[in-house]
Amino acid sequence: MLACLGAWSSSCLAAPLDVFSTERTVSGTATQRFDSAPGACDAGPVPARLTLEDMIGRVLCHDPQARLNWANARAQAANVGARQSAYLPRLNASSGVTAGRSDTDYAQRGENSSHGHKSQVDHRLAFSWVLFDFGQRDAALRNASQLLVAANADQDEQLQETFVLAAQLYYDTLAAQNSQIAAAQVAALAAENLEAASAKYEAGAAALSDRLQAQAAYSQAALNEIRSNGALINAKGFIALRMGLAPQTPLELAGSLTRRPDTRFVKNIDELLEQAKQDHPSLVAAKARLDAAKAAIDESKAEGRPTLSFVANASDVRLNQSMAFNGDSRVRDNSIGLQLNIPLFEGFERTYKIRGAQAQLEAREAELSDVEQRISIDLWSNYQALIIETRSLEKTAEWVEQSNQALEVVQGRYRSGVGSMLELLNALTAYATAEQQHIGALNSWQMARLKLAASLGRLGFWAL
Repeated sequence: MLACLGAWSSSCLAAPLDVFSTERTVSGTATQRFDSAPGACDAGPVPARLTLEDMIGRVLCHDPQARLNWANARAQAANVGARQSAYLPRLNASSGVTAGRSDTDYAQRGENSSHGHKSQVDHRLAFSWVLFDFGQRDAALRNASQLLVAANADQDEQLQETFVLAAQLYYDTLAAQNSQIAAAQVAALAAENLEAASAKYEAGAAALSDRLQAQAAYSQAALNEIRSNGALINAKGFIALRMGLAPQTPLELAGSLTRRPDTRFVKNIDELLEQAKQDHPSLVAAKARLDAAKAAIDESKAEGRPTLSFVANASDVRLNQSMAFNGDSRVRDNSIGLQLNIPLFEGFERTYKIRGAQAQLEAREAELSDVEQRISIDLWSNYQALIIETRSLEKTAEWVEQSNQALEVVQGRYRSGVGSMLELLNALTAYATAEQQHIGALNSWQMARLKLAASLGRLGFWAL
C-alpha cells in the first residue's frame, strides 16, 4: 500500500482489534500498481529538482478524494468483518438489583396492618449460537465481500484519475517552461533583427519602416515572453497547491519534453480492448456490484426461512425480604437446548425486499453494460488520439526544423542587403508558431499516452 495511505491510518492505532484482519483486504488490492512511488507522503522538503514520480506521489498523498475512497474501502472492510462475526456464538450477561417497601394500613383494624421490605439481586447469563440458517449468513458475507471488491476498485480508479491529473499538470508545466524558453529565444531573435534594422537605417541602407516594423515585432515578442513567464509561474503554483504547499513555493522540475520521444509501443486495438476488459477497475467494480446484488437476493430470501440455534441460560436470583413476604429465598435456574425460529408472517415485508433486491440486480446489470460500453468508447477515442498526436508530433518536428532553416536563410539575406524586413518578420513568425505547435504536440502526445494507459486500467509509475 502507498506509504501515504499507511500514514493516513496512523489515527487507527487506537482502533478496536481487527480479529478478522479486514484491513489487509484494503491495503492489498487498490494500490498494488503504485507501490513503487518513491518517497510517497514524505513530509521532508521538496527536492531541488522535482521529478514527475515525486510530484505524483506527493499529490496522491494530499488528494481529498483519494482519502475519501480509502476511508470508504476501510468502512466496507469493517462491514465484511461484521458479517464474518455472525458465524460466532453470542454470550450476554446481565445483573440487576431492585429494592422495595410495602405498607398496608386498615382504617378500622390497625392491629392487622403490615409493613415489609424486600430486595432482589438478579444475575443472568445467556449463550446462543446459530447452527443453521439456510444460507443467510453466507449470502450476507458474499454481499459484503463483493462490495469490498467494488470499494477497492473504486479506490484504484480514483488513484488513477488523480495520477493522470497530476501527470497532466506536470506536463503542462513542462510545456509552459518550454514555451517560456521558446518565447525568450524569439524575443532575442527579434532584438537581433531590431539591432540589424537600426544599424542599416543609420547607415542609410534601409528605410525607417524597416526599423519600425522590427521594433513592433520586438515589442510583440517581449509581450509574449512576459505572458509565457506568467503562465509558467501560474502552473508551478498549481503544482505546489496540489502537493499541499504554498503556491509561491519555488519549484524546479527535473523532467523535460523530449523533442522526439519513442512512439513504437502501441498495440493492436483488439488486444487493448481485451486487456481493458480484464483489468479496468471500473469494470471490476461493476462486476463486483452485480455479484453483490445477486447475493443480496439470496440474503433476502434466506431471511424468511427458519434458523436453528443452540441456546444455554444460567440465572441466580436472590430475594431478601421480610416475613410479610414469606422471608428470604434463592432461585437458581440452568437450561440448555435447541431453538427453532420459524418466520410465519411478516406483513409481506419479505416479498417487497426481494422485489427491491431484484430491481437492484437489474440496475447493476445495466450499470455493467454501461461501463463496458464506456470503456470501449474511451479506449477507442484515446487510441485514435494517440495515433493522431504521434503523427502530429512527427510533422511539427519537421516544421520546426524547416522554419528554423528558413529563418537562418532569411536573416542572412537581410544582413547582406538582399532580403526585406517583411520577409524576415514572416520567417520569424513562422518559426515561433512552429515551436509553439511542436511544444503543444509534445504535451498532447504525452497526455494521450497516459490516457490510453488509464483507459486500460493499468496506469502506474511504469507508464511514465
